[in-house]
Amino acid sequence: MKLLSKQEIIDSVTAQVKHYPKEPMYYLRINQLNCIYKVLVNDEVVAKNYSLMQYASATEINRAILKSGPQTVTYRLYPVGDLVKEEIGEGDTITTLLNSTEISIDVIRVDDINTYESITDDEKLVVKHQSKKNKETGNFIGAGLPYYEYTFTFNAQVPYEIEGWTNGIDLRKLDQKKLEHAVLDEYKKIQEIYKKNEVEKKMNKEYHLLSRLAVTEYRNKQYIKELYEELASFKNYDDKEFYPIENYEVKYSGNGRIISLRFPTILNNPDLDKRLAGKSASWYKYYVNKEWKGVRFASINLSIPKDKHKEGEFNFEFAR
Repeated sequence: MKLLSKQEIIDSVTAQVKHYPKEPMYYLRINQLNCIYKVLVNDEVVAKNYSLMQYASATEINRAILKSGPQTVTYRLYPVGDLVKEEIGEGDTITTLLNSTEISIDVIRVDDINTYESITDDEKLVVKHQSKKNKETGNFIGAGLPYYEYTFTFNAQVPYEIEGWTNGIDLRKLDQKKLEHAVLDEYKKIQEIYKKNEVEKKMNKEYHLLSRLAVTEYRNKQYIKELYEELASFKNYDDKEFYPIENYEVKYSGNGRIISLRFPTILNNPDLDKRLAGKSASWYKYYVNKEWKGVRFASINLSIPKDKHKEGEFNFEFAR
C-alpha cells in the first residue's frame, strides 16, 4: 500500500475538519486529597496524577467525545504510598486509601472555544461530582481499600460525529495468548520504524489519531502541521537504544477495542521503578550528536478495524 506523504496527510486531515457557528469544548477540573488518580472519559485516559500536586488548570476532553449523548467518566484512586515520606523526609508507607481521601470532578462546557475569554463568563458547569462518604462516619467510602473505582455520566452536545476507536473489534474476545504474541511482534516492528527514522511509515500509522484530535478540537491547518511535527519528533534523535519489552501488563481500553503493553502500577508491583509505573513498555534511550540525552516512551495503542478483521490474522492500526 502506498504511503501518504507529509503534505498529503496534512491536507487530508485538514479537509476532514468542519467548522460551525459555535464550537463547544468540554473540560474536567479535578481536585484530590490523600490519593493519586487516573481519570478516563469513555474508557480513554484523559488525566492522571501520581504526585501530591494539585493541578489548577482544567483538562480538555473533546478528544474522548466522539458524538453527542451520554458520556462516562471513570476515576481510579490509589494510595499515596511513599509520597508523603519522600516529600517531608519522614512518615509511613501508605498502602490503603484514607478516611480523609476524596476527589472532586467538575465537568465544564465552553459553548464556543473561539470566544472563550474568562472562567466566570464562559464556563458552564455540567456536572459537579464529589466522591462519596459513609453517611454514619463521614469518612471516604473507600477508606481501607488499596484501590477504588467509580463511574458517573454526563450528557454532551457536540456538532461532529466520528467513529474513532468504536470501529474496532472487541479484542477481549480473541485468543489471548495469540493476541499477546501478535501485539508483541507489532511493537517490535514499530520499534524498527523508530530506529530507522521511517517518519512516513510511523505517521501513516498515526493518521487516525491525528484526524480524531483535529476534528474533535476544530483545529486549523497550522495546528495540524505542528502536531504532525510533534508526533514525528523521534526523527530528531540520531540514535535510539530500545530496552527489552518485558515486565509488562496487557492493558485494554476503549471498551476492549484498544490494546497496549504497559508497565504495572506501583500498587501491582511495589518494586517497580516509579518512573516507569503505568507507562508504555516500549521505551528507549536517545542520543543527539552521539551524546546520551535521556529516555522517551513510545506510546503504542493498537486496534483492529472491523473491516480489516480476518479470522486468524491480526491487522493492527494505531488507535490513538
